[in-house]
Amino acid sequence: MQKIWKIKPSNNIDQKKLARELGVSPILAQILINRGINNSADAQKYLNCDLNDLHDPFLLKDMSLAVKRIKKAIKLKEQIVIYGDYDVDGVTSCSVLFNTLKQLNAEVSCYIPHRVDEGYGLNTQACAKIKQQGAALIITVDCGINAFEQVDYLNSVKLDVIITDHHQPADDVPRALAVINSLQKDCNYPYKNLAGVGIAYKLACALIGPEQDISVHLDLVALGTICDVALLTGENRIFVKHGLERLSQTKKIGLQALKQVAGIANRKIEAYHVGFILGPRINATGRMGSAAKALELLLSEDYAQALILAQALDAENKLRKKEEAKTLRQALAMVDREVNFKTDKAVVLHNDDWHPGVIGIVASRITERFYRPTILISTKGEIGKGSGRSIRNFHLFDTIAKCEHLLEGFGGHKKAAGLSILKDNLPEFKKLFNEIAFNCLNPEDMMPVINIDMQIPVSDLSEELINEIEKCAPFGMGNTRPLFSSVDLNLKGASRALRANSFKMWITDGKITCEALASNFSDIDINHINNGFSIVYSPAINDWQGINTLQLKLKDMKLA
Repeated sequence: MQKIWKIKPSNNIDQKKLARELGVSPILAQILINRGINNSADAQKYLNCDLNDLHDPFLLKDMSLAVKRIKKAIKLKEQIVIYGDYDVDGVTSCSVLFNTLKQLNAEVSCYIPHRVDEGYGLNTQACAKIKQQGAALIITVDCGINAFEQVDYLNSVKLDVIITDHHQPADDVPRALAVINSLQKDCNYPYKNLAGVGIAYKLACALIGPEQDISVHLDLVALGTICDVALLTGENRIFVKHGLERLSQTKKIGLQALKQVAGIANRKIEAYHVGFILGPRINATGRMGSAAKALELLLSEDYAQALILAQALDAENKLRKKEEAKTLRQALAMVDREVNFKTDKAVVLHNDDWHPGVIGIVASRITERFYRPTILISTKGEIGKGSGRSIRNFHLFDTIAKCEHLLEGFGGHKKAAGLSILKDNLPEFKKLFNEIAFNCLNPEDMMPVINIDMQIPVSDLSEELINEIEKCAPFGMGNTRPLFSSVDLNLKGASRALRANSFKMWITDGKITCEALASNFSDIDINHINNGFSIVYSPAINDWQGINTLQLKLKDMKLA
């Protein structure tokens, strides 16, 4: 698929000024400028990533109301139930708040709905059961912001509700005792992109107070924030930076066991390990059914038991991978049969056999492959459950909202959303969704963009520069790893295939020669690479048997 290369404009004057003030290279200065950091004070704050730069949790609307009610419940020994979501963000949110409330001697338990049997968020049946068991207060985490009917029911049975959520609210919010969500109207909290676990951590900080340090739970906050693909800017970046350090040396028994089973017990944990190794294992049980084992693992205080739970999560993750691979094969076959890309600017597919726990991941794969907004719907029951992923310049939540009259429910944000729909409404929904996509997307919108920090000669790279770039970590959504382009390069020797669509080659710009690795380059035939090509890449240092060498990880390539 052809990609658009967008090289961010360089400003040599600002670049040199910032480099001089910070004592860094002009290249790092330009990377900071590209991220909207134009002065040395903001740059120092970004590079230092200090916990002292976190905002006061009481700036969140309704925080004082929530803290007052929770402390009353603790004092009166009332039963508190934390009601969470079944993904990593929801499970870590439950864990953070549970640990905090236990520290305050609260009578507290957790409830996470079964993905298949109950679906996402508050449901009236579960609320009735919680009331029957004698609870006086429900605190939602990572859900609840659109649960109008359920909150009205809870109010009717005199069960207080505090909502903590980070999803996009509707024009109004449920009539809960307190609603903590930085995106709601009249909330003046300075940072708007917290994950659910970030909101839960803010509530925990407010409950504990400034005199006690609960940063020990930032390992959980990093897990939830990375796995929910939250923007790694502002407070999220501070959370993740310190959380990864905590995670590398975590004292939590469950996380120790999980790292052991995943084979990364003795490694320095980076965002990659969270997003692709730890996170999928925590997610697996919630995707396939109940997240109870994942929550039990995170709260475990017995290593032998934690190891059994971690092994169970690992086995569940293998099953999830098989189900995901099967669903992807079926979805790709349906795209071939049912989608005409000349007229269809979106992909909407449904199947009775799809497991609702994996359709979100598969929708991501379809979106990546064809660069179209994609919604996959599992129609196992009378009401289909859908999950969607989007592309730039296409607001998925807003588009689904325009189809609201055809849906039983929906929620999400710009890039990802979920919905429920009656089978009978599927043809009309598919038609309307595609019409909206057709009218608002132009051909360029459906070409992926690679944002490039600078075009430089390969010979400008050095181990010192790469170490300097690492000061911008952790990398992720909103704070991507810096990318560079270099042009008019030549091969030094033959390219070597590594595995399917992946290869290694040695390149030179005439001054230096270095190794380049390409993964998933299905459009490039290594036998047809001639001199004079251009590349987009991120530079790295390859440590092989104690010897450091420069290595380029290719993101795209244009042949001469």
